[in-house]
Amino acid sequence: MLLAIGAPAPAQAAEVRGAEKKVKLGVFRGTSPGQVRAFGHWLDRDVQYVVDFSSRTTWNEIADPEHMLRTWQGQGYRMVYGVAMLPTRQSSSIRAGARGEYNHHYRRLAENLVAHGQGNAVIRLGWEFNLSSWKWHPRNSRDFKAYWRHVVRTMRSVPGAQNLKFDWNVNNGGKTDSRRFYPGNKYVDFIGVDVYDISWPHYPYPKNCGKTCRNNRQAAAWKLIRDQKYGLKFWSRFARSKNKPLTFPEWGAWRRFEDRKGGADNPYFISRMHAFIDDPKNRVAYHAYFDFDTAQGHHELRTLPNAGRRYRQLFGG
Repeated sequence: MLLAIGAPAPAQAAEVRGAEKKVKLGVFRGTSPGQVRAFGHWLDRDVQYVVDFSSRTTWNEIADPEHMLRTWQGQGYRMVYGVAMLPTRQSSSIRAGARGEYNHHYRRLAENLVAHGQGNAVIRLGWEFNLSSWKWHPRNSRDFKAYWRHVVRTMRSVPGAQNLKFDWNVNNGGKTDSRRFYPGNKYVDFIGVDVYDISWPHYPYPKNCGKTCRNNRQAAAWKLIRDQKYGLKFWSRFARSKNKPLTFPEWGAWRRFEDRKGGADNPYFISRMHAFIDDPKNRVAYHAYFDFDTAQGHHELRTLPNAGRRYRQLFGG
């Protein structure tokens, strides 16, 4: 529901609550240490966690992402890797994984992580599995949980890999109760949520949408992101119920090219995310801004200058 036209503009500064500076700060800027260093220099703050993704068309790419691991070796960051549960161009299934048929691929991945000095990486296994667009989107919760447990046990069994952490990582919102795919506390270290400034009811902005109109829509979009059935508040409560830290492995503003369902250059979204991260009751362990433009739209803070200024103001050193 939109706020009434003429309602006060949403507050633009986050309430100071004191937790954010203790939360590990991360970023995704492609497979580029130089880009990450430049981001930290711009922010005047050390980047601690770095997100990256290996290629995933074949099992070999999943198990042996040599270029990616070699690029980040010795760079001083804690790596957060999106790891596919199934290759996109080879015949495979969650059910076969539940039988342990793919364990050898993940053993090899763990061995490669250790060999490249990254035995403490965070693994986002089958990230955003609740999105139907991913090949590893599950229908059967029993098979998914069994497969997850096989992978975690296998990777942890590799000498030197005992400090690997596993982030059970959903996409915010949607209509599916993804809790039924939770594999159990023994196999999960973090509960992650990917969140972007998207709202089907409130974006795109209508023609001739002035400042008050934009403020109202941005505030209503944030309320939906936070308060919908499977929104941020829901996942914060779920993480607390499991006594697991909450994470945001991907988050960002979004100027979407085709449907314009993102809030675009929206500093209010940045402020609200800062406030949520800064609230100690949400127990956020790390967050990583997705500072990388794609074919679907702009996320980079340099292409969204108002959001960029707000991010630097709130998260900078």
